[in-house]
Amino acid sequence: MKRLRILSLILLALFVVACAPKYTLNHAVPTKPLSLPEDLAAHYWAQTEWWYYTGHLTGNDGKNYGYELTFFKRITNEDKVPEFFIPVPAYWFKDVPMIAHFALSDITEKKFDAKEANNFFSKVKADDKKYDVKVKKWTGREENGKQLLHAEMNGCDLNLELEPVKPAALHGGNGIVNKGGLHSNYYYSFTNMKTTGILSCKDQEDRSVRVEGKSWMDHEYGTMKLAYPQTGWDWFSVQLDNNHELMLYSIRDAKDSKNDHIGGTFILPDGKTVTLAKDDIDIRVLDYWHSDKTDSHYPNRWELTVKSLDLKLNLDPYIQEQELNLKPIPYWEGSVKITGTLANLPVQGEGYVELTGYSKKYPLQMF
Repeated sequence: MKRLRILSLILLALFVVACAPKYTLNHAVPTKPLSLPEDLAAHYWAQTEWWYYTGHLTGNDGKNYGYELTFFKRITNEDKVPEFFIPVPAYWFKDVPMIAHFALSDITEKKFDAKEANNFFSKVKADDKKYDVKVKKWTGREENGKQLLHAEMNGCDLNLELEPVKPAALHGGNGIVNKGGLHSNYYYSFTNMKTTGILSCKDQEDRSVRVEGKSWMDHEYGTMKLAYPQTGWDWFSVQLDNNHELMLYSIRDAKDSKNDHIGGTFILPDGKTVTLAKDDIDIRVLDYWHSDKTDSHYPNRWELTVKSLDLKLNLDPYIQEQELNLKPIPYWEGSVKITGTLANLPVQGEGYVELTGYSKKYPLQMF
């Protein structure tokens, strides 16, 4: 009997070791400086990580397009299997799940479509030595200073080559951003990327369109958690025709329906950055759009004011219905037209807006 107990304890110990997390998460506030291009690659100490692309393209078919392509990575050490009748560690089933989202806005025809892919039944994951991510056939990678993207949806393939026109903008001044609560994360953006490529669609015409334009790339990684009573965030990327860019974020506090934590970065033509604080920024909602699919009441037109820059912008969606109704988190991610003034001079441009945590059916729980 004693030998049986010893054997049982040994087997239990082996089981626990075999099921132990493969990676070690680091929730400490980051201090190490960013290093590019090395930090384009995946980080397996970071609980959450994403590579996020948005952009506007003009085709040789005379049409205008907006696109979003995003790769999300999550290390599940501290997660439980969702909607399971007992709390089961998620890493027993998948230690590094990845999800990718691809959305295409046909601005000319006022059409929008989106799709999701995942690696749940694949061993493929992001490379930690170089920038090379893959979810099914969708890919993002870096070669010779250029970033190459591929995604496909409903018979359409998008292949793009992106070349940074400016150095990466390090948000927070040094690439480390605190968005409220006890956690901070790394965050940088390539805010102006010359973009060329091909959009091929197997429809009645079996057409292949050459496209060119401008893209924006965000890379964030670390511990990104909302602190109660925070419920979601609004994010704005602005690319002005005078070669200035603007990033703003606003984390909402449901307790008093106010913007709890606001910040941003203004990028000058030479690539230098100006860090913006909450007192600099005023975000005014001018209109709303309601999604019956997710019971979400989204802001849909905005007036952005940055007092310290004498900057005032109006943002209007090219298409109202640009919601990605995807599980587990539906959100609105849309292409917008921009007009306004900078130092009393007229400016215009294009951008993207992301709105999360507005759904009453599917509240934001992941972060």
